[in-house]
Amino acid sequence: MSTTTTRPLWQFDGDCGLCEVGSARIRRVVDPPVEMAPYQSVDLDALGVSRSDVLAGPILYQPDGTYLVGPEAMATMLSLSRRPFHAVGRAMLAPGVRHGLRHLGPRLYRARHHVPGAGASCDATSAAGADAQRTS
Repeated sequence: MSTTTTRPLWQFDGDCGLCEVGSARIRRVVDPPVEMAPYQSVDLDALGVSRSDVLAGPILYQPDGTYLVGPEAMATMLSLSRRPFHAVGRAMLAPGVRHGLRHLGPRLYRARHHVPGAGASCDATSAAGADAQRTS
């Protein structure tokens, strides 16, 4: 996938079934005005996105070269979308909510391997998950 974009780029973990299914559902239901791609198919170095960031949550890369990670990425993507998703994203970006999500998001993302349907690659703390993350 090309690393230049005129639209925001939503990046998710393509090795995680949960992330793959969730992103497909977002594409189908929300239809946000963003490109969507697994981070494994994107030249992260060219975008200036760090490996630790993609392991901390989904990324929303902006055409101006900035990017957001985790719940703030999700909230911003939703705020760019049509109603009612726009309102949900704006609510998530409200100061008190944003602060709470900033602390809760990474914990939830690290525990995604406990969700039904998540594979070993979702567990960055296990040997299988760590190996999957290193080879992706």
